Amino acid sequence: ARVKFSASAARDPQGSFAANSIEFTSGTLSAAGTASMQGTDIQADIKGKLGDVSVLSPTVGVPVAGGVDFALSASGAMTAPDFTVTADSDSLTASGRTVKSIKLTASGKADITSPAAHVSLTGSVDDQPLDIKAALVTSEGRRSINGFLVSLGDNKVSGDLALDDKFMPLGTLTLDAPAIDQLAALAGQAITGDIDGSIRFAGDGDAPSVAIDAKSTSIARGEVMAKAITVNALIANYLKAPAISGTIKADSVTSGTTEIGGIGVDLKRDGDWTNFTGGATIAGIPATAAGRVKIADGTTSIEIASGEATVRGIKAAIAQASTLSIANGTTSIERLALDVGGGSVTLSGTAGQTLDLAAQFSALPAALANGFSPGLDAVGTLSGT
Repeated sequence: ARVKFSASAARDPQGSFAANSIEFTSGTLSAAGTASMQGTDIQADIKGKLGDVSVLSPTVGVPVAGGVDFALSASGAMTAPDFTVTADSDSLTASGRTVKSIKLTASGKADITSPAAHVSLTGSVDDQPLDIKAALVTSEGRRSINGFLVSLGDNKVSGDLALDDKFMPLGTLTLDAPAIDQLAALAGQAITGDIDGSIRFAGDGDAPSVAIDAKSTSIARGEVMAKAITVNALIANYLKAPAISGTIKADSVTSGTTEIGGIGVDLKRDGDWTNFTGGATIAGIPATAAGRVKIADGTTSIEIASGEATVRGIKAAIAQASTLSIANGTTSIERLALDVGGGSVTLSGTAGQTLDLAAQFSALPAALANGFSPGLDAVGTLSGT
């Protein structure tokens, strides 16, 4: 876009400088105002408009549309001026979601060593009021975010957070979301249901942790729905190598016609690993499993120590410890050995966009098929690959 800039400037014998009648245009961006400097103090007043925010889409990473009017004023010491920023928009759209009647205000002190700011944003989403507030406070070199609030309709996320030397959060956020679909839509997600609880951030040297205490009567996304969920979990070192301890329970999870009920999983941290034990009933089939899992460097490693299920009176169990790994959307099975009805089945290979699995079975009772095909009356054993 063609850029136009004009201003009238003046400097007095004492070195004071003033730029008046500043005008700038570039495409749909226009701004006008004044600026001056006297000694170490500055003063500026700029107003403008960005008529088409779609030019920012590559920067923010999602498609955006709409227009914004803005104003900026600053005064005081050049190294720590007081500032006020306002922005207004009738409508802004991001990733297909529209926020209307937007008003943003931010004011504070732009001091690198001791910054301070109060931020407020209001608007509406699908006729539900949106309110976001926060205050950045610096005291004795420590920074904190006080009065943090995201409110949309009846849903709220609120709390106070301190920031450590690496700007990692410390503190607790409270969740109260009786209609989570409204908040999820802001993030471009199609999730329905409710959730309430708390998220507590803590520091442990270079391994920050987050504790989640939450419950929900139901949550659904697409064909998957979970009911009566409770989560009490501590995630240690959640940035580099997450390790989880706690409990996860749900009365049921359904996906299409498949239902999993009576879900209960206990998790215990063991260094970089998370040990797990649990059980559930899958499509009427009771099952239990125990093992451990580790997430590191983009790879999820799973070691299954034991497990069993009973399918139509036929018991299937893990014959020996088995290892799986998941990376880049592909599951690799080193060796999964099962004892099925007195026979054995061994699986190995990979499953991802393509399926490359090898199966070996030995002394597998042919009668196993009778439960799935009435009238078959198969007898004997099966072996092969």
